[in-house]
Amino acid sequence: MKNAFALLFVGLLVCNFYAEEVGRKVKAEEDNKISNKEDVNLYGSEEESIKQIIERAYIQGIHGNQDENIVKSGFHQNFNMLVLQADTIQKFTVDEWLKRIEKMKADNPRLWEAKTAYDFKLVDVTGPAAVAKLDVYRGEVHFSTDYMLLYKFEEGWRIVSKIFAIPDKK
Repeated sequence: MKNAFALLFVGLLVCNFYAEEVGRKVKAEEDNKISNKEDVNLYGSEEESIKQIIERAYIQGIHGNQDENIVKSGFHQNFNMLVLQADTIQKFTVDEWLKRIEKMKADNPRLWEAKTAYDFKLVDVTGPAAVAKLDVYRGEVHFSTDYMLLYKFEEGWRIVSKIFAIPDKK
């Protein structure tokens, strides 16, 4: 009988210890959720953070003044723009892309003087990965539909790749 009580007592101790441990884990998870909610309230949603990076580095940087520091603030150092030409894909770094823009501006200065407008069609986030789709306009011209891939790094969201389509001009 003493063994049964001892076994029951040990069992109750183990159950109590387990319940306390589960309670600590639940509290830690709740604290983490509260902390994350506070971060979102302070800094906005992930979607808003992504839009801000694209607006600054891409719209203001690429389509605006081509300020290398502004551009590079939102693009990852290993960024590649993939360009489909004659059924092949060419890759361009940010530096190569900026050089291409200089040529495009020289070839069609009037288009590049026009005001840039844009419309986000999609921002989709899954963990540290995201995709954004936006239409870009230069003046009245639908310049491109862009698809940007982003990853979230310690320093925040960075654009890692881009593809695009140029709308049919009818």
